[in-house]
Amino acid sequence: MADAPDTERQAVEPDAREVLSVSQLNDRIASVVQDTPALNGVRCIGEVTDLHKNSTALYFTLTDGDAELPCMIWANRYREMDADLEDGTEVILEGDIDYWTEGGKIDLKPWEVIVVGDGDQAAAVERLRSELEERGWFDDEQKQQPPAFPERVGVVTSLRGDARYDIQNAIHEQDPTVDILVKDATAQGSNAPTSIANGIHHLDRSEDVDAIIVGRGGGSDSNLQAFNTERVSEAIFTANTPIVTAIGHTDDRLIADQVADVATITPTAAGEYIVNSREEFLAGEVKPLAQQLDAAYETFQQEHEHERELAEAVDEAAVPEGLPPVYYKAAIAVLLLLLLAITGLWLGVI
Repeated sequence: MADAPDTERQAVEPDAREVLSVSQLNDRIASVVQDTPALNGVRCIGEVTDLHKNSTALYFTLTDGDAELPCMIWANRYREMDADLEDGTEVILEGDIDYWTEGGKIDLKPWEVIVVGDGDQAAAVERLRSELEERGWFDDEQKQQPPAFPERVGVVTSLRGDARYDIQNAIHEQDPTVDILVKDATAQGSNAPTSIANGIHHLDRSEDVDAIIVGRGGGSDSNLQAFNTERVSEAIFTANTPIVTAIGHTDDRLIADQVADVATITPTAAGEYIVNSREEFLAGEVKPLAQQLDAAYETFQQEHEHERELAEAVDEAAVPEGLPPVYYKAAIAVLLLLLLAITGLWLGVI
């Protein structure tokens, strides 16, 4: 093999290149971003998701359903805007692309916000939610209660995510004898609804599981959209096995949660719910029953003692006051003997 040219050899020599600290490299990236005209004064349309704010700034994500862009508006600037942003609002933003050197992140800092209306994605979710509610898929009468002590639990989630380990650890901390069967599924993206639904169908129809946990770790609204689809909702609703959702979020906007038999906010919470600890079961169910039994037995004893005391009182009330009964019996016997003696004498005289 021929030797590499000197220019190529120099390109791979570590000492031939400048070594930058993280701060220096971030500063260089920031300067490139700031000095690029194409990234200044840009206009972008999308839907607002993951909106949260504090006294300093307003933070949200702009999405078109396929890609996302972090955005930030200073609080004092937002107060001067004629805009009321909330999740699902479609907007046109105009501003500059900025690079946050401390965190190493790019975001859009808009100086103008034009509200277009409700975004297509948010509107589609609400239409589906209304339709499924009319079908009765959210009704409590349709819910199944998972068994308190399952022997085998199915899990539909990504094998590459942390959710599977959170669920496994939570279950085995309470009952290490439970068998866990994980069905790998794509948890986000265009293929996620079909992948999740197929995982549910497989565990429900092909595996002998007592309950199924479906979910993933946290993420943005766009990352969680698979759980707002009819395909996943139908798989949950038609399953014969109780379904527990375990999606890492803190609100109730996901349709899958409303269809599921039980909805929990994290994978860990799902694992803790699906397998009740035997100690908690004893404390919550058996011990109160034992206490009720003890109380009933004590009541029975008290009533029996009361009846015995009443019977003794009746017996005592039937005896005349004076000497004890044994003396009365002896006196009667003496009188009978005297009567016999007198009768015998009387007959002898006659």
